[in-house]
This record gives sequence, C-alpha cells and structure tokens, in this order.
Amino acid sequence: QVYSHFGSSSDFGARRSGQAVGRTRSEQKRACPELCFVLVQAAGMVAETFVLKSSFDPHTFLADMKAARDAVGEPGEADARHLHKLVRLAQILAVTGQVLMFAGVAQPFGLMTGLCCAVGAFFISTARCMRWTIIGHHVSHGGYDKLQRSHPEALPKQYKRGIFATGYRRFIDWLDWMLPGAWDVEHNKMHHYYLSENKDPDLVERNFELLHAMPLPSVIKYASMVFWMFTWKATYYSPNTFKELELSRPRSLAAQRWPKSRPRTEPLTVFDFARLP
Repeated sequence: QVYSHFGSSSDFGARRSGQAVGRTRSEQKRACPELCFVLVQAAGMVAETFVLKSSFDPHTFLADMKAARDAVGEPGEADARHLHKLVRLAQILAVTGQVLMFAGVAQPFGLMTGLCCAVGAFFISTARCMRWTIIGHHVSHGGYDKLQRSHPEALPKQYKRGIFATGYRRFIDWLDWMLPGAWDVEHNKMHHYYLSENKDPDLVERNFELLHAMPLPSVIKYASMVFWMFTWKATYYSPNTFKELELSRPRSLAAQRWPKSRPRTEPLTVFDFARLP
C-alpha cells in the first residue's frame, strides 16, 4: 500500500530529504521501516491511535527491528538444508501414517487396531499441518526466493512463490482442501495487506457476527466451535479462499455476477451455495 500511494521508498525518501533518487532494490527494502515510520509521523498518528502504552518508544522499536533483521542475516545453504529436513520429515510422517492406518484396518478390531489408527491419523495430520503452516506458508510468502537467486543449486526450482505446489506438484508438495493459488490471494494479498481491517477475509470478529447476535446462551455458542474445529477447512476455508481467487479476476463469473446485496467481504461457506443465485 505504501508503494502504491507514494511510489518506491527510495523516491519518497529522496523527495523528503532532497537526496538524489536511485537506490538499489535491496536498499529500498531496507528503507521500508524508516519509510513507514515517516508516514506515521506525517499522518499525525500518535501511540494512542494504536492502543499502545504511553511508554512505547517508536525509535527503540525501530532499532530492535533493525537489530533482529541484522541478527537473522542473509539466507544461505543452512536454510536450504533445514527446509529439506522439514520436507523429508513431513514425507516420512505421511507415509508412516498411511501404513499404520492400513495396518490397523487390516486386522480384527481391537486395541491394536485403535492404536494404529490413532497414531496413523496423528502422523498424517502433523504432516499435512507441516506442509501448510511451515513449508507451504513460508515458500508461498517468497521466503526462499532470495535463496533461489543467491544459491540456485541449493534448492529445487519448485520451492519458489508462484511455482510451489502448482500443476502435478500439488499432489506431491501440498495436497489440501484449498487451492495453493487461492490461498495465495486470500492470505498473502488480502489478509496481510488488510490485516484486521474489514477487507481482511480472516477477520474472525466479523466472520462470527451472526453467532454473536444470536440470542443463545454462551455455553451453546462455545459448544458450536467444536463443529468448526473439525470442519473449518472444508466448510469455510476452501470455499472462501476460492471466492477471493475468483473475485480477484475481473473477468471471472463470480466477479461479474456477485450479488450486489451481499458484501464481498462476507465469508463464504459451503452452506451459502444453497441460497446464492
């Protein structure tokens, strides 16, 4: 958003300080914290606007951010080896889980059957969670793009934003309820660009407005969370991420025929397909 309103950080900083325009791309990225701080000051925003303590020191906070960035350093081959280790662990867990599940159902029902199925399900769920929240999340955010450029031999080409888990690789890298491309739009673009704003598709307070408004005892409302705990990927996240993907395409059928009476920011669940035209 900062770039879209003011151009590059180098242009804005140069205009403000009178310096010549022309920083490198890496310098532009490193200038981003300073730029954001300048914009907050220029807009007249004070700490109370963000519900921060009066003791909050923005200069110390900025210095801590820079120190954390410098402590992490540039990505290297050690990071690539760590990613490979996580990928192999997820693969081992998934295969072992499938074997245990088949071994459990192949024998007469008993304690061993239940134990094999329970452990197998745990292994499979852990592998699926790793492929999404650790591997897919970081790769789809572009966390390894710079490593791909600096050490192209350290990582296969599929571990790059926009390429990861696309085509047939989806069945190998990240097979889940949501399309990787749909998740990229919903999470990387909409969620992070509009974090905690009304356009944020993951704004839980807004998504559960209907439940809040229902005249039901709190214990029933809390109990209803059990249903979403076990089904949220299939009933909510899969259709809602696909909705965001289609709405991001101006020529798609969903973008052209989306009901005017329904805000585009409203969450879409599988139950809405029964009432949408």
